[in-house]
Amino acid sequence: MPIKLLSTQMFNFLFALLLVLPSTLLATDEAPTLKEIVEKSDVEKAAEKIDTKPTKGPLDEYGRTTPRSSVMGLANTLSNYDFETAVHYMDLRNLPFTLHEEDGPNLARKLLIVAERSMVVDYEAISNDPDGHLDDGLPSYRDRVTAVKTSEGLVDILMQKVPRGDGVFIWKLSNATVAKIPALNEELGYGAIGDRLSLIFPHYKVMGFELWQWGMVLVLLVAGYLFAYVITWLLFKLVTLQTKQRLERAERFINGPLRILITVLFFRSTFDLIAPSLVARAVFEARTFLIIAVVWALLGFVDLILYRIAERMKKQGHEDAVVLLRPASTAIKLTLVFIGIVTWLDNIGYEVTTLLAGLGVGGIAVAFAAQRTLENLIGSITIYSSQPVHVGDFCKFGNTLGVVEEIGLRATQLRTLERSVVHIPNAKFSTDIIENLTQRDKILYRTRLRLSLQTTARQMQDVLEGIRELINTHEMIDEEASRVRFLEFGEYAQEIELYVYIKTRDFIEYLEQREDINLKIAAIIESSGTQLVVPTRTTYLEGATSPTNN
Repeated sequence: MPIKLLSTQMFNFLFALLLVLPSTLLATDEAPTLKEIVEKSDVEKAAEKIDTKPTKGPLDEYGRTTPRSSVMGLANTLSNYDFETAVHYMDLRNLPFTLHEEDGPNLARKLLIVAERSMVVDYEAISNDPDGHLDDGLPSYRDRVTAVKTSEGLVDILMQKVPRGDGVFIWKLSNATVAKIPALNEELGYGAIGDRLSLIFPHYKVMGFELWQWGMVLVLLVAGYLFAYVITWLLFKLVTLQTKQRLERAERFINGPLRILITVLFFRSTFDLIAPSLVARAVFEARTFLIIAVVWALLGFVDLILYRIAERMKKQGHEDAVVLLRPASTAIKLTLVFIGIVTWLDNIGYEVTTLLAGLGVGGIAVAFAAQRTLENLIGSITIYSSQPVHVGDFCKFGNTLGVVEEIGLRATQLRTLERSVVHIPNAKFSTDIIENLTQRDKILYRTRLRLSLQTTARQMQDVLEGIRELINTHEMIDEEASRVRFLEFGEYAQEIELYVYIKTRDFIEYLEQREDINLKIAAIIESSGTQLVVPTRTTYLEGATSPTNN
């Protein structure tokens, strides 16, 4: 039973996993992208760009003259965790009987949690006029700040123009909105555990996470790694059950990129437990670590697949073609990395269409520049697939005779009979005529024997019979395809054509057998009483008494 490099169960598991992953790589539209969050980073940066000074209206110590200035003041106090001051920006009149004015700081704290988790405010869109927006479809004393998505639909966050107590009207967070803060916090807040932890740990943020959230991140990562460790340990045991051989490549893949990928997937499935803010969710929705883990796992999976293909090709005798797997592997890996980068850029909010169009034009230019290289690469693929020659074969290409030493990605190397090396581009080598001399099942030996014109018919008959006997009895001569014939009377000799196939593929052995045949034919001719002749010519010199033969 042949040893399997990887079990069928493992491949089924990996393919199922990889089919699910593409849908998890792209960001959803439920949260703002990281690019949008960076552009609207914090209140201080926004205040530097947006005019908060009203052009008219009464003076107010808290800056509640316009909807915009009041929202900016409320946002500043909340970001500084000054909930006592934040109460001055909230209309606490006419609240439901379950709420009281003394609940104001706690409501402000819950408002901060809801705002960090679900609100995106466009400060430029908020009116900077003491009268507010008069054409927004709302009563003249109300202005919309933003809307929060809940399970029951969108909930408007409203500012309302209310009396200050001295006859002056100012803008505060509407009491209708204040009344909804407990329900919004119930659905969008930290939850029971988060509420307790947020009161225990100090209010200090790093990359959009509070300290208690970083603690939960650490706990979830450790739990995810332990979960992944158990899964990958069971998976590797399943693989090793089918073979006694230690699968080092499979072990590196399972205990490396696959284990990290499962850890990341576990963390993503439990991420909502830490109640992340919009900034943290934007970082999360970029799927940076997931994309890195997926690309790393895919690269490892490609190595496994190509390694398995290479082993099969070697067993089938196509060891030379394994070299083609290297550029194929590189091309696939570069494509995967490119897709990962483009997906990540799309997730953080950048338009990748322009980038892809530019790369398309650049790709065409590169393709034209690398036309010869691509032709040679395609030629190497043709040579490896059709296999007209192998490394070590003795072949003839044009006027060049030599042994194939290497079939590279650009050129094929021939070691000539003069021991020099000829590099032939694969684009040319794969399209021109190649004579593979090594693949001959036998080698032809063809020559003419020229006997003296004085050879008698009986002597000629003895020579022909002797050579035919040699053809029939010699173990290295294919007697069925070989022949010897008295061909013609030449100008200076009687010519016999010898046409024999020597049963060998090795050229050195062919030379040895041809030498043996020649010696035996020479003995046959000698025993018949005749002899071989060479061309002669008679030259008459002026003044000479007899001709001179050359």
